[in-house]
Parts: sequence; structure tokens; C-alpha cells
Amino acid sequence: MSTIPGFNQIQFEGFCRFIDQGLTEELYKFPKIEDTDQEIEFQLFVETYQLVEPLIKEKDAVYESLTYSSELYVSAGLIWKTSRDMQDQTIFIGNIPLMNSLGTSIINGIYRIVINQILQSPGIYYKSELTITEFRSIPAP
Repeated sequence: MSTIPGFNQIQFEGFCRFIDQGLTEELYKFPKIEDTDQEIEFQLFVETYQLVEPLIKEKDAVYESLTYSSELYVSAGLIWKTSRDMQDQTIFIGNIPLMNSLGTSIINGIYRIVINQILQSPGIYYKSELTITEFRSIPAP
């Protein structure tokens, strides 16, 4: 597999930043949940999230057409507003696909990569030239 010089490092650094900071930021956006009588509140304690070691190896995920991922668990609590009692529990949020050292993820046994791109609208692009005697607009190559 050929790679662009430094490309895998850029991808991997972005993924590490997501795991270290972005995941916590997204979990903080989780809305507060209350029952209809407003006696019980559900709250996530995002500071204590856990990513579990994958159950399979990368090569096994490829051979068995599986996703190489880690399970995400977060501590949560049910808070009774009348007595301020709280019941703690660790809950499963979902699976997070992991990135390998090449900057790729294995989704359903296939290596995948995220590519950032600049979107340009289709059509003709013009450039302008200004000379001392005239102004003209010509199609750009």
C-alpha cells in the first residue's frame, strides 16, 4: 500500500485528538434527560469514559469481514431529585472504529481512509487580466 508522505501522520494525529478531546466534547453535548414527572434525572459522567481493548486483531477483522473497533463505555447516573439519591452504572454507548498506524480504519473487513477535499462547483472558471489599454476576461485553463 503506497502512502502520501506524512499523510498517515496527519490522519493519526487527528484521530488521537478526537479520542483525547473530541470524544469528551461530543459526550458533553448529550442532552439532559428527565422523566415526565421531573422526579428523576439521567446524567452522563463523561470524564470517566472507557475504550475497551478490541476483542479481535486487525488482520482477523480483515479476514472475517469485521470492523476493527473498540467499545465505548461511560459512567451514568440516575438522580432522584426529591432525595438526591443516585444510582451509578456503566453503560455501553457504541463502537468506535480504531485507526491503525497507516492512518486507515478497517470497516467490514475493508481498509478505509478519510480524505479531506475542497469542493469546487462545476462550470467555467475565468481569470481577469488588466492591461494599460483594455480589460478582458478569458477562460481559465
